[in-house]
Amino acid sequence: MKKQLIYIIGIVASLFTACENISEDERFLEVEGVTAQRVVLLEDYTGQACVNCPSAHDVATELHEEYSENLIVVAMHAGAQAIAAPAGLKQPEGDVYADNFGVKIYPNGLINRRGGLKDYTAWGGIVREEIQRESQMNLSVSSVLIDGGLMVTTDMQALEKIAGKLQLWIIEDSIVGPQISHVGPNPQYVHNHVFRSAINGTWGEDMSLTVGEKATILHENILLNSNWKPENLSVVAFVYNNDGVLQAAQCKVTVNE
Repeated sequence: MKKQLIYIIGIVASLFTACENISEDERFLEVEGVTAQRVVLLEDYTGQACVNCPSAHDVATELHEEYSENLIVVAMHAGAQAIAAPAGLKQPEGDVYADNFGVKIYPNGLINRRGGLKDYTAWGGIVREEIQRESQMNLSVSSVLIDGGLMVTTDMQALEKIAGKLQLWIIEDSIVGPQISHVGPNPQYVHNHVFRSAINGTWGEDMSLTVGEKATILHENILLNSNWKPENLSVVAFVYNNDGVLQAAQCKVTVNE
């Protein structure tokens, strides 16, 4: 994989034009009395043999429908109730993340990596609070598949001085596969927001920006698994540090014919 980094120093004047970038008008839309000021990342720790996990999936889906582009959901298959790839949906990073964050009970969730693990019954209220917090930065991401290799462009603008990690993930929707639930096994369950791969390492790459600084980071020649369907893939970008997730963005993968 080839990576290029371009820094452009300047004062924040406008938001970026890129996939999943939120315009000023859209960013402050009222959603049932909520002024959305950021994009929130919900990490749903789950497993195909987890009886209660479909209930958490339903909550995540309802929240995503409510908050649209202001909420990103990633289903992280991990633990003993997850089935490892290629037969199942668990990737090696899933267990690494789960061990690091102390996930012992499934389903479980992290919201912006703040406040620790939360049961899915509490996700709605926490997402509502997080989505109203002002962000320290603007973030956008775009991705295109060219000749079998994925190219991802991430744009950042600092509203305050920030330092942390930029993380890029590939997720996939509409995966049909087995899932256990309270009503029994379902071999044709539709899995969405499934974590597939970390583009820039398990924990991402270092980044820092001064107030008003811009940065564009380009990752090229990212190979995709032949079992993944490009039309169902998205790229998730987020910046985090010890205070949690500072901002997140998501875009669908564009296939260049």
